[in-house]
Amino acid sequence: MLASSQELVARVNVLPGTQVVALDAATVTPERFDLMRSLDPQSLPDLMVLGEHLPVDRALAIARDSDLRYPTIDVVVVGEPEPGLLVELMRAGVRDVLEQGVDEERLLAIIRRADVHRAAPPVPSAPGAPAAPPSDPEFSRVVTVISPKGGVGKTSISTNLAIAMAQSAPQDVVLVDLDLQFGDVAATLDLVPTRTMEDALSPEAASDTLALKTMLTVHPAGLFVLCGAESPAANEDVTAEQVRRLLAQLSSQFSWVVVDTAAGLDEPTLAALDVTDDVVVVSTMDVACVRSVRREVDLLSDLGLLPTARTLALNLADRQSGMKVKDVEAVIGLPVDIVIPRSSDVQLAANHGRPIMLRKKRGGPFVKAIKSLSDRLLSHAPQAGHKHKRLEVA
Repeated sequence: MLASSQELVARVNVLPGTQVVALDAATVTPERFDLMRSLDPQSLPDLMVLGEHLPVDRALAIARDSDLRYPTIDVVVVGEPEPGLLVELMRAGVRDVLEQGVDEERLLAIIRRADVHRAAPPVPSAPGAPAAPPSDPEFSRVVTVISPKGGVGKTSISTNLAIAMAQSAPQDVVLVDLDLQFGDVAATLDLVPTRTMEDALSPEAASDTLALKTMLTVHPAGLFVLCGAESPAANEDVTAEQVRRLLAQLSSQFSWVVVDTAAGLDEPTLAALDVTDDVVVVSTMDVACVRSVRREVDLLSDLGLLPTARTLALNLADRQSGMKVKDVEAVIGLPVDIVIPRSSDVQLAANHGRPIMLRKKRGGPFVKAIKSLSDRLLSHAPQAGHKHKRLEVA
């Protein structure tokens, strides 16, 4: 901690798993003192707290230097800066602001996030996986996962898909929880975000993409996550324009933006589809869901919101449904591209906050299906003239 109060130092020091090195303002204020050079690269801190007694210009200089030399260190400041200064701090690389008298729960969340950030080294590409394009807006693609029905496994597909894509494009994938009322991406990934969708849709984030990036939560699998707000009412007045702006901002920073949506076609989902490059339509093998998917596909086609690059994924597939893949295709009017078998392990893994793609033994039909979906998307979908091969349920 730099130039912070003894009271805050003492509070952090007693938290489990923490060790604090405190420096006073007189030590770090002189410009000749190179804080970054004084750090041991082999034992870098997870978190750097810039205290309220540190001059603003020095705090900005330290934050910029840290962001340049050691971007894995989370930098937070203590105090209540004015909005203009807050934006400047965020641009300098500050990740969060701690209010005076911050409670223990928030302190723990900040420390835990910093620990996760430092524990997320670059993930090597899987052997034989498609090479991801560089992070450049020209190559950025928005992938939106939709279904007219709830309970079909959209979130399981979205979270595992984002992890699979991050294995080929580490640090270049962001997962967005666009189920604004009851999204559970954070719970599925066992994340405790300090900033959520509510912050990302604020005027501050809308005017500064760098500030928006500080509102993402880092996942150890090598991806970023924009988690949903805690309160179902937090984003009830979100407009389509806000959603389009948000996805455009994220597309300017990441090659892959994976969007998990609410069931049905609410305004945020329609706005996301308006800027979507690849859509994954999820169905199960029950008659009601298949018919609803057909109506949804027809409606989106009429509205001009069904992207050319589309994937029909048949989830929770088994032979006990009484339907075959060809029956699903006949009703929906589209070929089934991916069959994802039913597996009790998927829900069990999600309940533990560790999606099945993160298991050490990453085998089984579900994982293979998600990898196939990931490879399909990373390859920008099949080329024109691709001959569809009929799939069956194992």
